[in-house]
Amino acid sequence: MRRRMVAAVATGAAVLVAAGVTIAVVLTTGGSGGPAQPPGRPSAGVTVSAAGDGRTAPPDGLTPAQRALADTLGPLKVHSCVPAPADQVTQPPGPGVGLGDGVDAAVLCQTNVSAGEPGPAEVLARHYRDAAAEQADAGRRAAAIDDVGSCAAGQPSTETWGRSTRQLGVFLCDRGPAGAFDIFWTVAADQTGLSAASTDAAGLIAWWRDFTRP
Repeated sequence: MRRRMVAAVATGAAVLVAAGVTIAVVLTTGGSGGPAQPPGRPSAGVTVSAAGDGRTAPPDGLTPAQRALADTLGPLKVHSCVPAPADQVTQPPGPGVGLGDGVDAAVLCQTNVSAGEPGPAEVLARHYRDAAAEQADAGRRAAAIDDVGSCAAGQPSTETWGRSTRQLGVFLCDRGPAGAFDIFWTVAADQTGLSAASTDAAGLIAWWRDFTRP
């Protein structure tokens, strides 16, 4: 397995560094980022009754820890989050740890990708009990990938990502079953690891760059 540095994400561009060769790749991103939810609007997962009497819809089944995790993703990027099925928490790239084994909360959310647009239909987010658990999970997944190229080229790879000169986490990608391209990335500051998949590798990477914009 070859280790590689990737993606110092600047405004509209990324720099890929592989095997000592620097390749400048200019990427345009969409405008999925946006202002915070206006005051007075109900938070994600809570709807006010049509009668306007302040009553709320039944709870979405999320625990406080799962709700806090879902809130880090942003209502303009995901919706309809539910507790992640246990067998999906360990989904690729690479075999990961499960609930109670380093992961203390996990949610599966629908993305705000419209029909016909590139990107995954859903994203799975995990919160780790501590930084050591996050790093161990990422390392285990990376070790299972046969690094042969770069994620930007739609090839299995183990990389890192960040903005400007600041590294924010790891970024892994691999070919999954049925032609899917799987990606996994961590956000060290949040002690989270996320994953998504699509048969359109280029579209998935473009969606990810937009999804991780500040």
